[in-house]
Amino acid sequence: MQEPSPQVQSPAFRQVDAGRGVQWWSAGWQLLFQKGAAGVWIGMYLIAFVIGLVLHFVPLVGSIAGQIGMFIFAGGLMLAARKTDQGSIPTVGDLFSGFGPPLGSLVLGAVLVLVGSLLVFAALTMAGISAFFGGLVAIASGRPGAIVGLGATSLLLVAVGLLLLVPLSMAWWLAPALIVFRQQPPFEALKTSLAACWANLGALAVCGLLGIGFAIIATIPFGLGWLVLGPLAVLMTYAAYRDLFESQ
Repeated sequence: MQEPSPQVQSPAFRQVDAGRGVQWWSAGWQLLFQKGAAGVWIGMYLIAFVIGLVLHFVPLVGSIAGQIGMFIFAGGLMLAARKTDQGSIPTVGDLFSGFGPPLGSLVLGAVLVLVGSLLVFAALTMAGISAFFGGLVAIASGRPGAIVGLGATSLLLVAVGLLLLVPLSMAWWLAPALIVFRQQPPFEALKTSLAACWANLGALAVCGLLGIGFAIIATIPFGLGWLVLGPLAVLMTYAAYRDLFESQ
């Protein structure tokens, strides 16, 4: 008797075409101005920005606390985006809803990303120091042309660092939404976010290129455009999560 073949589990997300990157921004725009919610969203963005700015001025622990706080706020903003999507106007207090039941998972997720970033920077720093002293030894040995090689090595290290930070950013992007909506464990949420982004690189690239263009435009009027672009980017992220994980 032939044994039944094991079922192949479908991925937890779906793949979409590159044009969805435009629709994510469009959906975020519609949510931002739905039922007069724009004022609340701008207020939440300003509060989160000011808190993050203040924390970064605190010596030693301020920067770390700011990174963790940003991840927690991201979870709260996803919950506020859900309320907006369901036709309710969020309140400023929704910004702090990540400090409720999902707090532990959000903190752990933030710590995992922070550790990953520190490992990348530590490896690059050690490689840079090694290359620098290697160049000094070469120069002292009568090979002044080594300066050119040292410069090329520095550029290569910067490029490698940016490439290593890209998957970390992908893992970060949708993880807060997966934690607060699906109650996924932090490490699993980071892996799922990375996998979903990797499988949808086309849409992600279109979305990112549009984001760069919007950032340039938002910066021109003394940076005031970020009052709209900041909350719009949050709602675009929610739209992307909804499209990849909840659309049938």
